[in-house]
Amino acid sequence: MAATEERGGIPEMVNFSEIARRVTDRGLVSRPITRQGVMHIAKTDPDWPIPREQWQKIGNALAVPWLPVERFFSERNRRGRGPAKPSEQSKSPDSE
Repeated sequence: MAATEERGGIPEMVNFSEIARRVTDRGLVSRPITRQGVMHIAKTDPDWPIPREQWQKIGNALAVPWLPVERFFSERNRRGRGPAKPSEQSKSPDSE
């Protein structure tokens, strides 16, 4: 039985610190990421799956559903916080 089904259809909510821990532990990012790094991605990446108006305030933390975030990091081509950089192989000798 899926975790969401066990909770009666309620999605598992996680804060940004927990997202950072999970994506680092599961190897979904190329190097460890912090809560601030996840927050930066959430605020600047147009592909972030949960619109800001749907973030929920729980105590002093903001929380979002885990499954769309996990899918986002699993399918994300860019790694790190900035824009994707061209690989050394894709650079042509004429481009320098």
